[in-house]
Amino acid sequence: MHGGMRIYVIHPGMVRRETRYLVIYDVTDDNLRNRVAETLKDYGLSRIQYSAFIGELARHKLNSLTVDLKALIGEEVENVQIYPLCDLCFKGRREIGKPKKYRLDEGKAKVAYI
Repeated sequence: MHGGMRIYVIHPGMVRRETRYLVIYDVTDDNLRNRVAETLKDYGLSRIQYSAFIGELARHKLNSLTVDLKALIGEEVENVQIYPLCDLCFKGRREIGKPKKYRLDEGKAKVAYI
C-alpha cells in the first residue's frame, strides 16, 4: 500500500487501485440530500456523520460518482466536496466525543469505524 492507495492484484498483469475518500455535502433540499446520501451508499461509502461519508473508490468509480452527483445537483446552489485521504493523514485524524449511530433503511443501527 502506498499513501491512501491500495493495490490489488486480480490476476497476473491486472492491477486495481483504490483510494480512500472523504465526501462531505451541504444540501438544503431534503429530497436531493436523501438522493445524494443514497448515491454515496450505492458506491459503497459509509456514513460517518449526517453529511459525511468515507470509503475507498477506484479511479473509474470516482469518475462515475462525480458524473452521477453532477447530474443530481444540476444547476442547484448545493455543494458536495470529495477529498482523497492518504493513510498517514487518515491515521492522524482525531475524534472527539462518541460516534452517533445512524439508522439504515432496514432498521438496523450501524456505526462506521474505519
